[in-house]
Amino acid sequence: MEIGCEPFVGNSIELPYEGAGQSFCNLVGLLPGTNPALAPVLVGAHYDSVIPHPCADDNAAAVAIALQVGRMLSEQERMERGVVIALFDAEEPPYFLGEQMGSNRFFADHVLGRREIHAAVVMDLVGHDISVPAEILGSLAGAGQWAKQIPGLAGMDVSVPLLKNTVFISGGESHVDLPVALERLGQPSGLRVMPTLNEYIGDMSDYAVFRRNGVPYWFLSCGRWAHYHMPTDTPDRLNYHKMAAIASYVVDLVREAGRSPLAGRTGEENVHDPIAMESAFVREALGVLYHPTMQWMGLEDVSTRRRMGAFVRKLEQMI
Repeated sequence: MEIGCEPFVGNSIELPYEGAGQSFCNLVGLLPGTNPALAPVLVGAHYDSVIPHPCADDNAAAVAIALQVGRMLSEQERMERGVVIALFDAEEPPYFLGEQMGSNRFFADHVLGRREIHAAVVMDLVGHDISVPAEILGSLAGAGQWAKQIPGLAGMDVSVPLLKNTVFISGGESHVDLPVALERLGQPSGLRVMPTLNEYIGDMSDYAVFRRNGVPYWFLSCGRWAHYHMPTDTPDRLNYHKMAAIASYVVDLVREAGRSPLAGRTGEENVHDPIAMESAFVREALGVLYHPTMQWMGLEDVSTRRRMGAFVRKLEQMI
């Protein structure tokens, strides 16, 4: 591959497989580390689409970011651990979470009982802006007055500069070291990172197989939006500055995961609650919108798991 990868298995980055009367192919390359004895960090995204349309956000944007992450890492000082760039097939229905899902087959055929993955960073739906209902703007001092002057605004979703660059990241509960790593990185330039638990969203992409098998992971997503699985999911709707910022952030995540021993993992029974870290990130990400948002949602704050759960449920209704 042009970004400097060598085959993860055998002599080709193409890992074909058969199932359900169909032919599939994962594309998996390895950027070698300085210590081949160490398990690599994986960066993953699915490349298939659910309909024969551009599907720019689902999931071409994540594929482009994964390749850019590989390129950026290949141009920097080599990590001690290698980095796997994995583009998975068959993530979309009717294969989603099934035996022929590309990430499931990759893990079963090439990882389980054969090789170890140190940690996984998986992306899906990471190219679009986060929008909010215009009614929230009325909670901000001065905003409600001008909002009333724009016909029809009250029924619209608005891309707010303070929020549009938000990206959600789950998986911090998969290992006690991961919240510490996020705190070290803080809020990256050009992004507003909001950590959350997988239990709020359920297994919604290729990280699921890593979670089930006790591999520490991060999953980045901007959530579903109006153009999800629609012909209108086109490249002109993507936020390319946000995608560039996500690529830089994922490089940092990979390096943080790579330098952490991530010792003592035991699978789902090792899940812990990183509520303090989540609460701090939400407060910082929302900035001046934090108190108006809490007021609009009828919450004091998100300092407890119960309040955070209420916040996430309301947020899911908004975006």
